[in-house]
Amino acid sequence: MENQRECYELTLAPNYVSDWEFNDAIRELIQNGIDQQVIAPNNKFTIKYDREHQELTLRNPFSKLKRDTLLLGCSSKANNEETVGQFGEGYKIAALVLTRLGKTFTIYNNEKNEKWTCRFKNSTKWLHKILAFYIEKNNTQNTGLDIVIGNVTRDEYDGIDWIWLDSDGYEWNRIQTSYGEILTDEEQLQRIYVNGLYVYTDDCMEYGFNFKPKYIKLERDRKTCSSWDIGEITAKMIMEATISGDITIERLSEMMDGNCAETYHFGFNKYSSNAKTIAKQLLEAFDEKHPMFSVPVYKQDQIDRVKALGGNPIVVSARIADLLSEEIENRIQKLADTMPRDVLTIKDQLEIWLACYQSKLPEKAINELNAIIELMD
Repeated sequence: MENQRECYELTLAPNYVSDWEFNDAIRELIQNGIDQQVIAPNNKFTIKYDREHQELTLRNPFSKLKRDTLLLGCSSKANNEETVGQFGEGYKIAALVLTRLGKTFTIYNNEKNEKWTCRFKNSTKWLHKILAFYIEKNNTQNTGLDIVIGNVTRDEYDGIDWIWLDSDGYEWNRIQTSYGEILTDEEQLQRIYVNGLYVYTDDCMEYGFNFKPKYIKLERDRKTCSSWDIGEITAKMIMEATISGDITIERLSEMMDGNCAETYHFGFNKYSSNAKTIAKQLLEAFDEKHPMFSVPVYKQDQIDRVKALGGNPIVVSARIADLLSEEIENRIQKLADTMPRDVLTIKDQLEIWLACYQSKLPEKAINELNAIIELMD
């Protein structure tokens, strides 16, 4: 039977990615399956576990493999911004890790009537043990691509539930945005996914997030990505969800007051159209709660200026104040413009002037002017 198989030796030694375990390999295969579904939505990716035979089957009903995909770096998904996979390494490295762990790894390439199996062999060319794939004919009426992993225990199967957002078919509550989904169910809070593939848990987040791959790129290990990009995109998603009404302005205020990670990048985007809309909503909510001549403030000099001008300073969080910075200055100026100058004494006017501009004066000048004002009693 051996001479009826074609052998393809891969330049992968058994100890490659030696720190990878079962779940690391499975997430590579899940990522590949999800990507295939993204490319063709009717090519629905599924996972099935046979408890009796301890076999895990990952299936795409319309996929097929070309033999050149056995080359490292060869990928049909390169430069496809809608998919996670880009590097052309996934299933080969997964096969290596699973084989190293004593699992069987079989690909039923049904569209081509082929069966692919792999194992380690002693290479006469490299004089080293390497991973090899054996391809043989397998006439079948089945379609698509089935990857079957043997010797998978029930505990191992149970442990992969968290890798794929839709693994159990449960419809989690989600807020749709143009950048991806905000996950609102208790079980998904603080969990970060890209295209449904679990990446990590961020304890500083308020919600969970499932990003579109075009906005968040994963590193080769599928476990890391740019924290700056995460912060930037989550801020945009929260803004978009607030404008659409899926997140209330009151809830957003609570998040900003609590310094939630999703709102950290608001300040970097405060001149965007969405941020300006959010600022307007925050001001409307502020005005509904507070009387006329109230001004949202954060810094002590703002408090002093508003008081000196006869206004009502209301302290808000730093993030809200930053987003409202232009309006805060506008409101303070309006207070100054409406002051009845003709009924103010020179002392009153000096105190108002000092309150408005003391942040721009050296401490010695402030003290000297205060002393002069005191002499005017």
